[in-house]
Amino acid sequence: MKKRTTLVCISLVFFSLLLFFSCQDIPPAASKLFYVSADQPTGAQRLTTDCAVRYTTTNKYGKMDDNGQREAIRAGFDLWQKVNPNLGFLELPQRATLFVTFVDPAVIPNQTTAATVGLVRGSTTVAGGLRKEANGTYTILLSNTFDWDKKTLTRAIAYHAGLLLGMPTSAETSSLMSTLFADQPLKATRADSVGVNKLFTTTCRDLTVCYLPLSLTVGGPVTKTIKFDKQGTVSIKASGQMTVGEFVGTSGPEGRPSGVLGFSLSGYNIVPNMNHAALMYKLNSEAQWRYCGSECSFPTAGLPYVDLLLNINDSDLTDDVGGYNVVVDYK
Repeated sequence: MKKRTTLVCISLVFFSLLLFFSCQDIPPAASKLFYVSADQPTGAQRLTTDCAVRYTTTNKYGKMDDNGQREAIRAGFDLWQKVNPNLGFLELPQRATLFVTFVDPAVIPNQTTAATVGLVRGSTTVAGGLRKEANGTYTILLSNTFDWDKKTLTRAIAYHAGLLLGMPTSAETSSLMSTLFADQPLKATRADSVGVNKLFTTTCRDLTVCYLPLSLTVGGPVTKTIKFDKQGTVSIKASGQMTVGEFVGTSGPEGRPSGVLGFSLSGYNIVPNMNHAALMYKLNSEAQWRYCGSECSFPTAGLPYVDLLLNINDSDLTDDVGGYNVVVDYK
């Protein structure tokens, strides 16, 4: 009898333990976490003085078509432009100060970071990084082994663009400055908007200017405001021909000293002693025209900007057709 009682007690204890553990929540299997970057600044600090950042993409991710990749990258920059009209990102391959490139993960300076959320803490791999180059430009490095799609690529670009603008890392998962890849909406949070608007408070003139090299057609007055990203000498080279009236026929950038059969054209010139229809220019609204012809140059003279007015030496443009092909660039 005593033995049976002991067996019954053991059975009851076992059943109670089984019932207890069956009522507990069983933790789900840990899922792999992906982090955007190991670059995690805690304070706001602008890395560039530019308000118009010129960027280009140097190569292609193999699992995404060209248009999809370009649109995703553009969308990442646009997320910041939408909340602050005082900054912009311009796709200008010739004079870029920010480069986007897909690389072997070993090239990314900090390849791992500490996982701050999840059941298992420790190191986890990252998908990208921001690197400052020796010449002062920056490169967004993106792992070519990560399984990028449009959403994750846009997300990574937005995060690293935020670093360049001076935004700190955010603990808010929905923020563009969260380091964790999650299925968050691709839009700036209120904190993102407030933060970037504190960093960029004045109107950005650079969004309305041109950068060299500049190609254009000149068959009449054309004005361009140019920002110099380096100092030196600017060259203007012109080619091609245009029709400049029945008494002249065609002319090249050097202009014509006279019309058909030696017909004088001085009465049709803006500058009497310059060839008719010659390419000419002014800088910063100066009073006198300068002759250019097929090639001329001027120094940047320490100026950050210049207003360049190009024109042809013809006071009557009504019977002119076409224009000269003009390229403005550093010499």
